[in-house]
Amino acid sequence: MENILDRLANGVIDSPEDLVGIGECLNLLDDLEGQIGPAAPMAANIERARLIFKRLILEESSNPGADWLEIQKLLGSLETLQALPDSAESGSGNGEAEVAPKSEEEEDFFASMSADSGNGSDSDESPDAGNDADPGEPVVDLDSLFKGESESEAAEIQDPELLKDFIDEAKEHLSSIEMNMLGLETNPGDTEAINAVFRPFHSIKGVAGFLNLMEIHHLSHEVENLLDSARSGKLVITDSVIDLVLAATDILKGLLEELEKGDGGRKETSPIVMSFLEKVKNFSGDPSVGTQVPFRKVGKILVEHGVLEDGTVDDIAQKSQSEGMKFGEAAIDEGMASPREVSRALREQRHTVENAASVRIDTRKLDNLVDMVGELVIAQSMVLQNPDILKIKEQKLQKDSVQLNRITAEIQRISMSMRMVPIKNTFQKMIRLVRDLSKKSGKEVVLTMKGEETEIDRNMVEEIYEPLVHMIRNSVDHGIEMPQDRIAAGKNPTGTILISAEQKGGNIAIDIEDDGRGLDSKKIREKAIERGIMSASDQLDEKAIFDLIFHAGFSTKDTVTEVSGRGVGMDVVKKCLERLRGKIEISSQFGKGSSFHMKLPLTMAIIDGMIIQIGAERYIVPTISLKESFRLSEDAYFTVQGRGELVKVRDSLMPLIRLHSYFDEEPKYRNPWEALLLVVTEGQNSYCLLADEIVGRQEVVIKSLGGLFKQLPGISGGAILGDGKIALIIDVKGIISLYEESSR
Repeated sequence: MENILDRLANGVIDSPEDLVGIGECLNLLDDLEGQIGPAAPMAANIERARLIFKRLILEESSNPGADWLEIQKLLGSLETLQALPDSAESGSGNGEAEVAPKSEEEEDFFASMSADSGNGSDSDESPDAGNDADPGEPVVDLDSLFKGESESEAAEIQDPELLKDFIDEAKEHLSSIEMNMLGLETNPGDTEAINAVFRPFHSIKGVAGFLNLMEIHHLSHEVENLLDSARSGKLVITDSVIDLVLAATDILKGLLEELEKGDGGRKETSPIVMSFLEKVKNFSGDPSVGTQVPFRKVGKILVEHGVLEDGTVDDIAQKSQSEGMKFGEAAIDEGMASPREVSRALREQRHTVENAASVRIDTRKLDNLVDMVGELVIAQSMVLQNPDILKIKEQKLQKDSVQLNRITAEIQRISMSMRMVPIKNTFQKMIRLVRDLSKKSGKEVVLTMKGEETEIDRNMVEEIYEPLVHMIRNSVDHGIEMPQDRIAAGKNPTGTILISAEQKGGNIAIDIEDDGRGLDSKKIREKAIERGIMSASDQLDEKAIFDLIFHAGFSTKDTVTEVSGRGVGMDVVKKCLERLRGKIEISSQFGKGSSFHMKLPLTMAIIDGMIIQIGAERYIVPTISLKESFRLSEDAYFTVQGRGELVKVRDSLMPLIRLHSYFDEEPKYRNPWEALLLVVTEGQNSYCLLADEIVGRQEVVIKSLGGLFKQLPGISGGAILGDGKIALIIDVKGIISLYEESSR
């Protein structure tokens, strides 16, 4: 308590505009109130300070200067009141607090405070000091949790910007809480992770308090009390504690959604919240009073890294003690670990995460910045490629042009990087999903991640979340076997799912692998014939059979469960990836496991494309769709009745698609062996696109064609080239669909 009073007296707040300081001060007042009874001398001053803080935050104060002076006096008075006789002494022996009469010194003090107040404090704003309470009870009394609020306290939130900022920050806090709680499941003694969960609840509680969001405030407060017990070593983090905290995050998410819809801020407590608060209040957990969370030792870290085995740690520890050496030195001396490995373990042992400074900005402003930088690059190219400029051979102009190129390229790189975020948050959400699915299905599954620091456009992160959810659900439900089946097959009873990300050029590769039963091509084929997707006479290779699972309504499950069996998951995955200009491939070995390989562009704002010439116009083909380009010999061109024009490429016949016929262009070359062919793939099939020539490869900023041309088949957008002319971006899938329709 002395520490709290010292911090309050020494000035937590710089000015009435210091919202961060006010939030911290409110949290300190909450902590202080939890350590005293409601009838203590300072209780009235705490409540009065709260009310003034709320007026300042909501900009409802008629005289901020007078309020600020009163706040300073109130905070300064708390230490004086602490020295007065405690009026909340329990003397009745029945657990109820007796309210002692104020001494003359107390009466004089409160009278002077009231006289000094420049706002004319009303008596009905002070809490009822006669409420019965147990000052030693750390948990809020649920019966009076929401009934002690006076009408003056229940002020409506009149600043929508303030509320929106709170909702956005609270969502980020909840996401952080989920990730850290799931990390505690594998390492319950991680004190840093416990603190990382405690702090967001503390922040949500404080801000919700002065916004008068009482359900959120009290729920966060109760969970904060629970986590504080874990921080102090009085409570061990177990599965039940983790379940309780995760349930709290789910309820808080629901309350935030209500706020966004304008349904929040009710005075009555919902039954769900009340039931949860009762559950937290009665939760006992697994107490271990006086037990401190164990410090991570170097030996344990080296075992986790696979450098040492459990059996050798004790031997090295004995050697280090007997010879007065440190553990790492002994491990190096014995040749069991290299200096680099020990150094890495030591760094991990003392590793602390430093918060980087950041500024919250409206994403629309960021998008506008990226668009304008794109326009800047285009304008610069148009100027530098102007024929009149190119005629100038002055050396200084050429030098300045190179410098301008370098600066604009760097500006574009930086602006694009501002849109990029690590895929880590999306990956870590899958941990919760796997945990819930494994409990529901009775399976033992662990999710491991690799390359989670890979960055991707923030818009892409939102788009790939749904496909990842469907694929993880598919791996758990279809892939991983029950523990007894895995043991019978000679496997570890705990199944493993690996999700990894890697940047490859202008694309990101995301792989999901499991060590489950794998895909049964025979069963997939039988189901496909049964559903009429293919006929019994069709001869498909294994890869083509695997691709059948992407058909709408296709499922190998005989029964529909809550998780799968309706055949909608993988269909959604394929459609979503196609919308993002990505692709997916499957590799599987029956009885061993499956791998799903996704390839996506890093951003939807810029495309890496091959510029081709068709007649007088230039078009762009996304390189993600291109397999190769080549010149054709005349003897490799065929016309087959019923199949149209075909091209022989390394013993494979591919359909020939004349792009000029779709875009109504007069080509430079009509004979395929005179023109250039581009091989593109769609599913398991390859096609050859006929073009006059390749102009070059370039990253271009994608421009929308507007509502009128949005649904134009075969075209996905446009781009402005360096000379200021427009090039249309070819939708390869759309062109192939047009070709297939015309061939029927």
